[in-house]
Amino acid sequence: MQRITVGVDGSPTSREALRWAADLAGRVGAELDVVRAWRYPPAPSEWNAVPTNYGFLPQMPEEGQVELAMTEELDETVLSVLGEDPGPAVTKRVVRGHPSETLVEESRGTDLLVLGRRGHSGVADFLRLGSVARTLTEHGHCAVVVVPVPDAG
Repeated sequence: MQRITVGVDGSPTSREALRWAADLAGRVGAELDVVRAWRYPPAPSEWNAVPTNYGFLPQMPEEGQVELAMTEELDETVLSVLGEDPGPAVTKRVVRGHPSETLVEESRGTDLLVLGRRGHSGVADFLRLGSVARTLTEHGHCAVVVVPVPDAG
């Protein structure tokens, strides 16, 4: 195994997936590619609140602001999980596109794709598998590992 790709979105499950993927990459000597997909326009819940005479009104951020915010989030996620020096075999990339579509495409050039069971989408179903994880297990072009978050209790 030469390359492991992990999809992250800053959620607790994606942080656990990053931790798991980094551990495996270290044990087998593989490169670790950390990918954060983003889309424009973002979901309204990601817009900034702008003060008005009537309270606060959501204002859609500019495209460059979204990309910068995603880059900063990715940097913070990698720093918090892997520390100051994640190692030379770790690359970080922010890729514009829907997370499912982006990671399906990323799965073409990697040996293993790792992601958390659920992310920030908030989509719930009886299998407790997020929409991105479900798409990748059905349409990925490589082996896919879906990492759960350990029970807190």
